[in-house]
Amino acid sequence: MEKRNLSAFQMGVLMYPTVLATGFLALPTITAQSAKNDLWLTCIFASFIGLLTIYMAFRLHELYPGQTLVQYSERILGKLLGKLYIFVFLFYILNTSGTITRQYAEFVKGNFLFKTPITIIMSFMILLCAIAVRGGVEMLARCAIIFTPIFILPLFILLLLIPDLDAKQIFPVLSHGLIPVFKGSAQPIVWMSEFFLISFFLPHVSDPEKGKKWSYISLCSVTLSLTYVNLLSLFLLGPDTGNKIYPILVAFRYISIGNIFENMEALLLAMWIVGNFIKISAFLYVAVHSLRQWLHLSDDRHITFPLGILVVVLGIWDLPDSSKIGENLKLGLILIPSCLALIPLILLIIAVLRKQRTTDEGESSL
Repeated sequence: MEKRNLSAFQMGVLMYPTVLATGFLALPTITAQSAKNDLWLTCIFASFIGLLTIYMAFRLHELYPGQTLVQYSERILGKLLGKLYIFVFLFYILNTSGTITRQYAEFVKGNFLFKTPITIIMSFMILLCAIAVRGGVEMLARCAIIFTPIFILPLFILLLLIPDLDAKQIFPVLSHGLIPVFKGSAQPIVWMSEFFLISFFLPHVSDPEKGKKWSYISLCSVTLSLTYVNLLSLFLLGPDTGNKIYPILVAFRYISIGNIFENMEALLLAMWIVGNFIKISAFLYVAVHSLRQWLHLSDDRHITFPLGILVVVLGIWDLPDSSKIGENLKLGLILIPSCLALIPLILLIIAVLRKQRTTDEGESSL
């Protein structure tokens, strides 16, 4: 286990692009198809799952200090069931990493690097992420501190669209009831569930109590950012939001002020690259450390690059064309909340009941 060389602030900043990186591009379309003009409410409802996952991560950390999900799941479920769960969890992490990397490469190739083979785009990104992961959690945190401002800046550039926005598109609010909003919240729940990954960073945090505060701040920032992007897409595109593949790309291309501020999609590309670099690195870090602890290896540096290659292979082999990404996202609606919210909730309930029983037995013996 590495030393406690991660500050609470660094962990909070690290989780912001880890959760948000792919969400701002795809979520407006996905949520608008179900929630229509109420798409801005979906992320607010989904944030309650984020609150739950953060609470579970910190509560389990209090019960099993210094341990990650891999270690305390075996203590709670037993060796056999614990290893089986971590095997499923590891499959989810690797498969999701492949999907994220493929989605990143599809966007870059489809909108900017038209003639570059998609394998090359994926491989170079994974190479950079693997180098960062080999540097340890402190390197990941420092990369997040450096790149997160670059990730956030383009969101403020979108304020140049204010003269073209129509705030009346938000009305009538809840004209179709709450059911479409709940359906639209299903996909944001997937993103919010990823906050449970902090369970792999908590053992390195120097002040876990402050870490809780910064985790909630990170959750609020993600929720506000997604709501902001959804509202901006709605105000600009109206009912047509659900028909666009990348509404935020349309928004950046729409910016034109005095023949000076034009063709701003290059900023979106920069935002997309640095955000996905942090996100894929965090997922790869979790995969590497999960495998090391699952197999009880003494060192993880020699498995980092092989797992990176496996992520590229999964992204190509498991997703032969871009249409399969949508199918994987639908599968993720079940798999991701189960691995990162439902099963950890079961783990927490079992752990609390065991502790309560132990306490009661101790009091009765006295």
